[in-house]
Amino acid sequence: MQINHHVGRLVRDVNFTVRGENKTKIAYFKLAINDLKDGKATYINYVAFNKTAELIRDYVTDVGQVVEVEFVMRNHNYNDKNTGQKIYAMQNQVTQFRIYKSNQSSKSSAVQTQIADSKNSEVTDNDLPPYPDFNSNAFEYVEG
Repeated sequence: MQINHHVGRLVRDVNFTVRGENKTKIAYFKLAINDLKDGKATYINYVAFNKTAELIRDYVTDVGQVVEVEFVMRNHNYNDKNTGQKIYAMQNQVTQFRIYKSNQSSKSSAVQTQIADSKNSEVTDNDLPPYPDFNSNAFEYVEG
């Protein structure tokens, strides 16, 4: 399985919904990923389900907030409601995420993050890493 990793800024508020008979919790959001080569942003959509979706709804709250996501790409095939035509698409499904503390005061004194073994841990805002410096020369360019 391929695991992908992005760091970007939240573009707009998280869209949280509950759907279906099983009451599946779903969070939709978009990040602006900095294209370091030419300084432009790429906008990418993500989706998270159940506990991860709840955590994203609760803690990814500020437009412009830096968020690091780990995700897998999944098939998302469905029938169009209007035409009945089969639509084939890909979906970036978030499995883990990390938020970075803002330069301003945080809305909440404690945040919750999901860790690899699916347990939750509470840490204070002071325990969060600072925003990464995307303008530094710490990033190497790989030409392909």
